[in-house]
Amino acid sequence: MSNERYILCEDEDVPIVVPKHIMIFAPHPDDELISCGGTILKYQELGAEITIVIATSGLGGYAKGNQKSTIEEQRGDEVKKVSDILQSNVIELGYENLEITREKVSRITNLIRDLKPHVVLIPHYTDFHRVHRNLSLITRESIYHCATGKAYGGHKREWIPLGVYYYESPSCKFQYIEGSVFIVVDIEAHWEPKKNIFNEVYVSQKEVLKRVLDWAEDTAILRGNEINSKYGESYIPETTYTPLKLLLK
Repeated sequence: MSNERYILCEDEDVPIVVPKHIMIFAPHPDDELISCGGTILKYQELGAEITIVIATSGLGGYAKGNQKSTIEEQRGDEVKKVSDILQSNVIELGYENLEITREKVSRITNLIRDLKPHVVLIPHYTDFHRVHRNLSLITRESIYHCATGKAYGGHKREWIPLGVYYYESPSCKFQYIEGSVFIVVDIEAHWEPKKNIFNEVYVSQKEVLKRVLDWAEDTAILRGNEINSKYGESYIPETTYTPLKLLLK
């Protein structure tokens, strides 16, 4: 018999399998919290190591013209603060723009190979926002290289995550994605902490993202209702080159 371990589920008592390492790719500072904040808090509490990879500095995140000169420093401070509060490893890639290039694909391919995440969370490739969409396409290609070959220095460094998921965002609402099949993570115990952390950390974005926060709460209530909970966050599995072996719950 193999070394696989089995747990018998009785009634609706389905155990949570906790991945050792979850990696979240965020286009801008705050995307990790808006789309995945409850999931981050839940799995960090359960013992998972969390790495947040932030692609750009979010320098367009200002509402008033006089904020433009100070937004870079302010957003940098916010990233440091969210790293401390979430007890997460934050990697800033520091791109100003996010055109799809070989250099970026190579960098993220090798980042995944080095850190070996068991679960990877990324934006959806149909996202209306250009930076979200391009980050999705870059990470999708990187995961393909990790899982299927040795391009970009992959000799003896193959790594296939146990689960890759697209997350929902204000610029990519899952109800408009044709044929979407998604899972919902119960974040009832983590919605209020998520909201409080956002309000405490991302002060620069309160005016810019006011409607976004309304969307986040309305969507969390909708997704929670689908699993008989008060709040939830939804994800679409990506299984083309990474068969789904670990289900978020």
